[in-house]
Amino acid sequence: MLFQRSRVEYTAEQIFKIKQLKQLVEKSEELQVGTDDVFLTKFLHYTHWETIKAYQAIHAYYDFKHKHPSWVARHPIEYYRKIFYGTHCRFVMPHADKNGRVLVILKTVDAFQQFPDYLQSLIEMDDLIFESLLMLPRVQENGITVICDLQGTTRNFLRQFSPAFMKVVNEKNGVLPFTQRIVHIVQRGFLMHVTSTLFMPFMNKEFKERIFTHDGKNLSKLRDMVGYDCLPAEYGGPACNVLDTNLMFNHLNQNANYLEQLQHYEKKIL
Repeated sequence: MLFQRSRVEYTAEQIFKIKQLKQLVEKSEELQVGTDDVFLTKFLHYTHWETIKAYQAIHAYYDFKHKHPSWVARHPIEYYRKIFYGTHCRFVMPHADKNGRVLVILKTVDAFQQFPDYLQSLIEMDDLIFESLLMLPRVQENGITVICDLQGTTRNFLRQFSPAFMKVVNEKNGVLPFTQRIVHIVQRGFLMHVTSTLFMPFMNKEFKERIFTHDGKNLSKLRDMVGYDCLPAEYGGPACNVLDTNLMFNHLNQNANYLEQLQHYEKKIL
């Protein structure tokens, strides 16, 4: 099962490094965060189990949160139910891709009239999704694959994508502790190249190398790179692979206590 979290068996060296990192975090007067294994190991995996780098990565993440407090989730999980089911724009697939990465689907769905603070809600939804996936051992180890389906992009979206906004997107990309994040952009129509043109200049070189674009009319390259069996039917996968909002939202709901606890973690600037 995708969301099954069996007990993880760590090596003696890994156990030692978890304890090392825990001690560093507990001694910090600035970091007001937890020290459970799930929290610590996502940063250790991210830094290839280098304790000092993991400690620095925690600081970097909470520096970002201190600087941009509106770029993380700030409400109970139930608060987001209406927008998840009102837009059906955020999904996770039940099977990992051909490289063992969890497959996430993000769609642009124009709901600006329905939800007045829509862009802010999307930012918080994505934060919740990423934090919830980083709880999973397979995600900590293998990372994720993201399909960004921009075929629903409208001028309402483009008005939001200012240079300042895109710079913060890039900042957050730089602190999210995924070992790997492969992004496939699916686009089509008159806005096919506009969105990429807006996004790409602000992405760092390393992240750009993990972004692949696909014409929505021809998805054979996407199937080859991600794998047929895990792809949703609408992207050329098996007919039984139907996008289901319940899978993602139920995962969030089942882990609500932990995810809401994370919202209170912070770094106090002394």
